[in-house]
Amino acid sequence: MTLACTKTLLVKARKEGYALPAFNITDMQSIQTVVGVCEEENAPCLIEAGEKTIKLYGADYIAAIAKVAAKNAAVPVALHLDHGYEFESFMQAIRAGFSSVMIDASKKTFDENVAETREIVKMAHACGVSVEAELGHVGVGANDETDNRKFYTDPEEAARFVELTDIDALAVAIGTAHGRYTYEPKLDLERLREISSKVSIPLVLHGSSGTPNVEKTPALGIAKVNVFTDIQIPIIEKTKEILDHNPLEKLKAATIWKPANEAAIPVIRNYIKMLGASGRA
Repeated sequence: MTLACTKTLLVKARKEGYALPAFNITDMQSIQTVVGVCEEENAPCLIEAGEKTIKLYGADYIAAIAKVAAKNAAVPVALHLDHGYEFESFMQAIRAGFSSVMIDASKKTFDENVAETREIVKMAHACGVSVEAELGHVGVGANDETDNRKFYTDPEEAARFVELTDIDALAVAIGTAHGRYTYEPKLDLERLREISSKVSIPLVLHGSSGTPNVEKTPALGIAKVNVFTDIQIPIIEKTKEILDHNPLEKLKAATIWKPANEAAIPVIRNYIKMLGASGRA
């Protein structure tokens, strides 16, 4: 099986009222772990690599591992570039065979965001690659909630943005934030409901880790939920446990990193079930 089309997976998810958790991967072991759980749950698998990850390892290396995973998997596997900012990153991901890319110009003006997004859409669509963009701006959990609220997605602007750019998925800001929260987050579900009524393409939720009521969003148009922090926490904790309780001379990279990644399996499985993706492959 080759890499699946992200757009196809997300359109089906939105139509049927569930969402795909999109897990940020960092290497071969994390890809194997996520794909393995998706197979056990018979869930479509959506893995994504951030711009820093492809700079660190190379888009071609990440894509090659993902393609082997897809070939051997019993469920569809798609590979997504998460939060791309630089033109060269999009070129590398598209050339390497990524299923989709995300252009994040959300910190720029509406017109600048539209212009930059349209450029990436034109290039990616010509190569059969799906495109996600962001309108409004998903904040940072370490910031004050009031600061993050200033950048929530406007429903009317969302409709205009989708029409002007021809994107395949839209990331919206409705109360989530990247990283760990310093406050109790509250999703603006009424805002999401209004956006969903005006935008028919799949919607995306970033910064979902540690956010209450995420399970309510698929019924309101969310088809993709990004997850990174929640799977990193058990991985880091397990790594520390292994290093603290074993003599270094008896350890190897594989004996550390494999069980560390597998410590995230319960979290991965929980997101798949919580978002209704089990049995949807």
